[in-house]
Amino acid sequence: MRTLFRCALAALVAAAVFSTAACTSSEPPVQITPKTSAPAEPAPTGKWLSGASGNGVTGGQFAEWRGRPVDIAGTWSDDDTNSLHFWQLQKGGDYASWDKPLDIAVGAIDKGESWADAAEGDYDARWTQSLTTLKSLRSGTTATTYIRFAHEMNGNWYPWQVNAGNYRDFMTAWKRYRAIQQAVFPESKLVFSVNRESVGTGMDWTKYFPGKEYVDVLSVDYYNGPPGVFTANDWNRSLQGVDQWGGPKGLAQHAAFAQREGLPLAISEWSGDSSAGDSPAFVTGLLDYVKAHSGTAPGQILYEILFDVPQNDGRFVLYSTGTVKMPKSSAAYKKFFD
Repeated sequence: MRTLFRCALAALVAAAVFSTAACTSSEPPVQITPKTSAPAEPAPTGKWLSGASGNGVTGGQFAEWRGRPVDIAGTWSDDDTNSLHFWQLQKGGDYASWDKPLDIAVGAIDKGESWADAAEGDYDARWTQSLTTLKSLRSGTTATTYIRFAHEMNGNWYPWQVNAGNYRDFMTAWKRYRAIQQAVFPESKLVFSVNRESVGTGMDWTKYFPGKEYVDVLSVDYYNGPPGVFTANDWNRSLQGVDQWGGPKGLAQHAAFAQREGLPLAISEWSGDSSAGDSPAFVTGLLDYVKAHSGTAPGQILYEILFDVPQNDGRFVLYSTGTVKMPKSSAAYKKFFD
């Protein structure tokens, strides 16, 4: 598999070289008149895919509770075993019959593995099998599958974390995965998904962004804090924040980077955090921002997915048939969609 893949890459490189040579001639260059101004960016549409992950999403209870259909769902297969099987998409699984857009986090490398080995092609066969299985399981729908490969790589909690010591290998490996994705499941969209801020990596994650030709959607996982947002003024101040390495932290900074790169932005995970406090201002601020900046153009919000999974003692949950730990935030979320 490694030999075949390298041959394919070599063919692509050769094609690019031939194309460059073919464009060279003795004819005088065409004179291009520079534009006097950049074209205006499309206006926000006020329309986006609004989704959730967690209880009641596939069964319809969540949509009924908030008063708006769920446009996109979020799920995870972020370890070596599940990324080969996608149990939740198999017959009898929670998402087996989900025929709408799906954002799915797919594992990259596991404990004991490295981005250096990935860059050499050691995991190409596994990635190919994973994408082949995912394509087959989603073959019953024409709805888009958004693949969050190596999500939150700018944090220090996953085996696929990226830092100052391995970021070059990561970029090479990402491009390998992109080539496989385009060959096996080109109908899907590849999502470069970061945590709101880098943690313990020693660098600005934008330095290892592989380039727009290797990515379809930029995404950020965006939770409340630290520091937490508890007022409208807090929210407005947070928008332009940067992390300790100068990388994007505030939502407007992530959107600005997406715009510069020519890609739409998604918010693949977001919620309040009851351990920081119950903050309806965060919920309202985020949803108002999404509505005001929604669309498919570069820097606009393509979709957002509420993380409503009852892990960590339900600290992120806004919808529940029982008691929620953030009742004010829950009410603010529901009111937005009334």
